[in-house]
Amino acid sequence: MVPDAQTLKGKTVALTRPCGQAEEAADAVRKRGGEPYFIPAIEVKSPGNLAPIRKFVEELAAGRIDYVIFMSVNGVKYLLEAAENLQQPDQLREGLEKAKVVAVGPRTAQELQMNQIRVDMVPAKYTSEGVLELLQRQNLSGKSIRIPRTSAASPALMEKLAEMGGVVEEIYVYESALPVDSGLMQRFLRDLAAGRIDAVVFGSSLCASNLFRMVNAQTSAEKLCDLLNEKVTVVAIGPVTAETLGKLGVKVEVMPEKHMFEEALTALANYWSAR
Repeated sequence: MVPDAQTLKGKTVALTRPCGQAEEAADAVRKRGGEPYFIPAIEVKSPGNLAPIRKFVEELAAGRIDYVIFMSVNGVKYLLEAAENLQQPDQLREGLEKAKVVAVGPRTAQELQMNQIRVDMVPAKYTSEGVLELLQRQNLSGKSIRIPRTSAASPALMEKLAEMGGVVEEIYVYESALPVDSGLMQRFLRDLAAGRIDAVVFGSSLCASNLFRMVNAQTSAEKLCDLLNEKVTVVAIGPVTAETLGKLGVKVEVMPEKHMFEEALTALANYWSAR
């Protein structure tokens, strides 16, 4: 039972997660009495070239990789899917047993454990910064580090780990593209302007920047920025996302201390109840 002060009763909360991956988040909104609104800002798909993943699995199996860092549930799911397509699922799991496995947060750790993959480390802060703080306690000099993730990710984590002495590569296990349905953005802009949306939740920097790229054919970025600032409460799940939104001119009013979706909904409800 959700405490009364933490309900979203009568509120419409827009979710920017990819199609097919927002239903769990939508259920969390509904459980608090709110109405989810879908405006996917990312389209996720498998990579066209699986050769780098094959090489990665072979390196793992040979014991040549020291750390594997998973930065999202998608990173886990799409790596496992690629391994199945390459007929290497057992090789992948056996190889991961030889490396230290880092999960960025509890949801990613849970996804790994559900697939019988041991998790060695989870940072206190569920962000790239948290991963860096965690690994600063390790001696990374000359250590081989791999990050299975999207091709659209910021290279900042890889660069920082390299500065700490690691030999780092990103393995692109999925691609993040702009959604092709322009009707979604037309409806979103219309509903924003009409005051039919109360909050927009951004789970990543890519969601934020993509949303602004999606408006190009419909209106100006300035108009979207004005609508977000004037019409809704903007929620950023982590500081990097908040920083990206700030650079886009969007005022972030809510950011949870723990960078998880459920925590973001609690922070949003508390913010509204305190007004």
